[in-house]
Amino acid sequence: MSADKTAIRPRIADGETLILDIRGSLNGACKNTLSRSLDEQMGKHKNVLLNFADLTRMDSEGAILLIVYANELAQKKIGLAACRLVEPFKDVFHLTCLDQAISWFDTEDEALRRRPFPTGVQPVRAFQTYKGPSAPGWAGNVAHIAVGDVPAEAMNINANGRKVTSPVNGFGRLWEKRYRFQIKNSAMEPQKIISLWRKEFPDFWPKGNRLFTSGGAPIVPGATALLNLSVGGLLVLATGIIVIYADDHSFCFSTVRGHMLCGWINFNSFRKNDQTIIQVHPLFRAADPLMELGFRLGAARQEDQFWHRTLRNLAARLGVEGQVEQTNALIDPRLRWGEFGNILHCGAIRSSLHMPLYLLKRIFSSRRKHA
Repeated sequence: MSADKTAIRPRIADGETLILDIRGSLNGACKNTLSRSLDEQMGKHKNVLLNFADLTRMDSEGAILLIVYANELAQKKIGLAACRLVEPFKDVFHLTCLDQAISWFDTEDEALRRRPFPTGVQPVRAFQTYKGPSAPGWAGNVAHIAVGDVPAEAMNINANGRKVTSPVNGFGRLWEKRYRFQIKNSAMEPQKIISLWRKEFPDFWPKGNRLFTSGGAPIVPGATALLNLSVGGLLVLATGIIVIYADDHSFCFSTVRGHMLCGWINFNSFRKNDQTIIQVHPLFRAADPLMELGFRLGAARQEDQFWHRTLRNLAARLGVEGQVEQTNALIDPRLRWGEFGNILHCGAIRSSLHMPLYLLKRIFSSRRKHA
């Protein structure tokens, strides 16, 4: 998390528009200040404009804040827009699909001329490809992931060439969850925890779940991976992810088209009072109608158990004791019927159809090894 100080200064453009000048870093620590600035003016204005002229850094928790507030404002019919993004942060907006949730303009004057700001998901705005250095911690914008050099025994489908998605693109309700493991009276440094977590990440998943990074690469911004997830017995769900952000205190995955979820999963560690906190922080919508139904029928509990076990496994590796606490926040209860077509790319369906071939492949591979 950046040491840059953050200042959020509200000002009123006119009776219809609240402008928030954001100076310094936009991260999870900004939540209370940003909430207070919006809550004090909520209901008084039809538009909110974020002025990023003095933004120096944004991490994945900051991006989560923007999606959460974009959805909350949209439900109140309040338009949200951004202006004066420098090129690296425009690139982040495209990578994360923030540009589909928040209108953006080059200047404040242009933004004010284009009111009222739209609410809800917006068309992708054309932009010139950016080839400069990425914003600190962020991967460069990519439309589709490439995953190569994975083991022959993996179910290698539903990942290579798939489009990068985000919480903006899903069908189901928008959920924000937090799974926290609290280590009491621990002086363990969060940076060391994150370093170990990134290095040994797949080892902490429950048995039967596997992650294959492209070419065996470490978890760094831009790294892509094939996932083989256990869904009971011999059944496997194959899908992919991309690491969109990583720094000394956190890292964040984004799903790709066909994953069960459209969203981000942020992993971080920090000190709070006399405790060290290890946290998994997802923000997501079920990708398609089938997955939304599955989550309502019990898949959500399985997902919760997955991350509870992961955190306990990490704690065992660290040799510490504590407990996992979970919070669930329903950010937006609406279904996105415009995304019904996501079911055509559903990784669960495609993996099920591929299972006979995959099992035969494993059987013959096993026989060759023992011949």
